[in-house]
Amino acid sequence: MNPILYNSIIAVIELVYTLFIVRLTDLLVKNKKLSQDMSRKIVHLWAGGLVFFWFLYAAPYAQYFFITTPLIWVILLLYTGLFKGADDPNVRSMTRNNDPHELLYGPLFFVIMMIVFTFISFKTIAGVAALSAMGFGDGVAPIIGKFSKIKYMHGRKSLEGSISVFLATLLGIFAILLLFNSSLNFAMSEQNILLLAAAALIGTIVEAVTPSNYDNITVPVIVWLFLIFV
Repeated sequence: MNPILYNSIIAVIELVYTLFIVRLTDLLVKNKKLSQDMSRKIVHLWAGGLVFFWFLYAAPYAQYFFITTPLIWVILLLYTGLFKGADDPNVRSMTRNNDPHELLYGPLFFVIMMIVFTFISFKTIAGVAALSAMGFGDGVAPIIGKFSKIKYMHGRKSLEGSISVFLATLLGIFAILLLFNSSLNFAMSEQNILLLAAAALIGTIVEAVTPSNYDNITVPVIVWLFLIFV
């Protein structure tokens, strides 16, 4: 198949992938089957899966096809956050308190980071680790934290949630390695595995100390910098 046609098909699938979860969680919230806060984190985790799409695109111009979906979401989030009301599906599925302006922080930072790392670290282990920490690690923490018993950081964080950040980050990285290591060409030595564990631990610490709304920036950037410069 022609690479341009092939990449175009994958780009459409990628966009549908993101629209599906937003519409599904919105429906569940509207029918009171799901809380808004839980919906927000389910969308976050699902969006973390976008990193898998990196490896579905073929040259040439793979990065440009991939960022089509994040760019569309940048526009949607800006428009919704600035001009729409609480009854918008994006607001219901991706905010804590039905405030459209919330979309201009965490969700917007998330898709911007997707674009940034697609250009600076496409199909590299540092890029994969950064987006896994942001998408899977940071996404799962509040879900596990709801059932936690041991709190810290003035009650904002939980030990169980932080452990889940660490484990989910590693699971995301190793899932991609299992499926796509032929593209990454990453040596699975004991030293490298320990390096990834250290990166996941650093991401966990950064997630714990970062003020709310900004961890979608700090977590991936610090994890990436650690793996680039260590």
